[in-house]
Amino acid sequence: MARVFLGLGSNLNARQNIADGIARLDQDYRIVRESPWYRSPALGFDGPDFINLVLEVECDCSLLQLRAELKQIEYDFGRPLDAVKFSSRSLDIDILLYNDWVGDFSGLSLPRSDIYECAFVLRPLLDIFPTGLDPQSKTPLTDFWPPLAGQPLYRIDAEGVSGRETHPAAARYSAG
Repeated sequence: MARVFLGLGSNLNARQNIADGIARLDQDYRIVRESPWYRSPALGFDGPDFINLVLEVECDCSLLQLRAELKQIEYDFGRPLDAVKFSSRSLDIDILLYNDWVGDFSGLSLPRSDIYECAFVLRPLLDIFPTGLDPQSKTPLTDFWPPLAGQPLYRIDAEGVSGRETHPAAARYSAG
């Protein structure tokens, strides 16, 4: 069973697409934890704010199978096949960590560099994995937070996310 951390983001009908995306992921993977949801400005282009969060999931599939399945979910949610990096997204799902794997796996770099560069990735990851270590250096992930702390990031309270902050599937599996 693989322990995986996924970053989810959306800036098009974001609340609904994120909630529906989590429900879709819950059909195929065991959701262990869900971070709080955060709002942040679009990065690298003018567009609506994004909502981001991190899920910890367990799955029985290989890394490359997981990547293919997640891409299919993104396309099912309307992501164009030719989507450019800095553009609006109905649903974006990134593999941040897959067990403790380090390296390039058929074009998929692990751990994902956004962990160390983007507050909207690291903050929700730390919320559900506060004792996490960088798989390569074994440095606590908390050590990477200070340089990112100044990036604009706003936690969305339960009222800001359709009356709840945590998806029922995550609450069902959450260990604490």
